[in-house]
Amino acid sequence: MVLSQKPKRGRPKKVAIMDTLAVRLPNDLITKIDTYVNKLQSDFPSLNITRADAIRQLLTSGLSAETEIKTKIAKEQFTSRPTK
Repeated sequence: MVLSQKPKRGRPKKVAIMDTLAVRLPNDLITKIDTYVNKLQSDFPSLNITRADAIRQLLTSGLSAETEIKTKIAKEQFTSRPTK
């Protein structure tokens, strides 16, 4: 006889571990973030996009873009070096 397991109570465990980070932002930046959230929610009405989701996405995009820019600059400097 097989006993079925009862589902556990409470919120399921997250796959990725996330730390909480509190930051102070100027009101105009918060307004821009909220405008971005509202635009995403109108573009994707079936998704529940929060301010925290938008901030994570913006940080990820910004850091990726900066890495790409630095890589591009480094490649340009490497290829434009004069040969001896």
